[in-house]
Amino acid sequence: MYVLDTDVLSLTSPLSRIDEAIVRPWREWVRHNREGIHFSAITVMEIRYGLENLIAKGATERSKALRGWLLAAETVHARRILPVDTRIAHKAGELLHRAAMNGGKPGSEDALIAATAVCSGYRLVSRNGRHMKLFGIDWIDPLADLPR
Repeated sequence: MYVLDTDVLSLTSPLSRIDEAIVRPWREWVRHNREGIHFSAITVMEIRYGLENLIAKGATERSKALRGWLLAAETVHARRILPVDTRIAHKAGELLHRAAMNGGKPGSEDALIAATAVCSGYRLVSRNGRHMKLFGIDWIDPLADLPR
């Protein structure tokens, strides 16, 4: 079981700027492992924020594509979108402190998503190695090594 960070779920988006040849194996993995994929409600918030920015910029076609993709992701994974509760909030606070003690200052969103994975007992899939290393948690970058 896996929790996808926003940057990793976004690799399946039609707006992804990563070369198709690089991201294709990840997209195929997602298609074949759908039932083991979870993501945090925080990821929905982050994507919605990006969508609102596109709308504000007048990027109509891009915002329409992102809105459709987000709706599809929410529909396909509806039972596997994980809420944030007080246990996750406490763990996120611990992770933020650990990161600060390690000389970093990641955002609360990263800590909440990482805490969601830890509290759920799932492995985090993220491309944000800099922050995940500061948290000291188990994670994997799917473009470097696909989950097994």
